[in-house]
Amino acid sequence: MTFHKGQLGVSARLALGYRFVAPHDGNKSYCGTTDSNEASGNASVCTGAAPAALDLELAYGVAQHIELTLEFRIGLAKDFGSTAAADDGPHTIRLDPGARFFFSEAAHMKLFIQPMLLMDWSGYSQRSGEYGLRAIEGIWIDLHRAYGFYGFIGESAGFTPWLEGTFEGGFGLQGRYP
Repeated sequence: MTFHKGQLGVSARLALGYRFVAPHDGNKSYCGTTDSNEASGNASVCTGAAPAALDLELAYGVAQHIELTLEFRIGLAKDFGSTAAADDGPHTIRLDPGARFFFSEAAHMKLFIQPMLLMDWSGYSQRSGEYGLRAIEGIWIDLHRAYGFYGFIGESAGFTPWLEGTFEGGFGLQGRYP
C-alpha cells in the first residue's frame, strides 16, 4: 500500500461538466440563456455546459489516509457574458481549500472523497464573488510512491450571488515528494 503521509503533492486535473444557474433576482440578471416569454428577455434558470477548467492543486499528507488540499481553478474557456449580445465573459478563477480522505485501499488502488470550500473570483460585473461547497469523489491509482493518477466525478453548489450547481468529471495526475 502507498500512503501519502508526510509527502508534499502537486497535481493537475482537467474537469468538464454541466451546470444550472438561477439568479436570486429571477430573470432580471442574465445567466447565459434568453427567454422570449419573459419581459426582461432573460431566462430565470439557465442550464448548459460549464466552461472546461484546469485545476492545479497542492496537497500535504497529514495522516496515512488524509491530505490537506488547496486547489486553484483556471477556466480554459470564457463563461457567459454580461448580456446575450456581449462576449465579455470571464475565465473562471477559483481557490478551493479542502481535504482528501482515502479509503478501501487495495495494493496501489484506493477510493477517495474530497470536500472543499468554493471561493470564486471570476470577475463578473454583476457579482463580487461566489461562495459555496464542492466535493469530488473518485478512484486513485498510485503507480509509485512518488506519483499517481485518478479519475473523478464532482458536484458543487454556489450560493451567492446566485444559486449555481455543477456536475463534472475528469482525470488528474499527482507527483509527490519525498
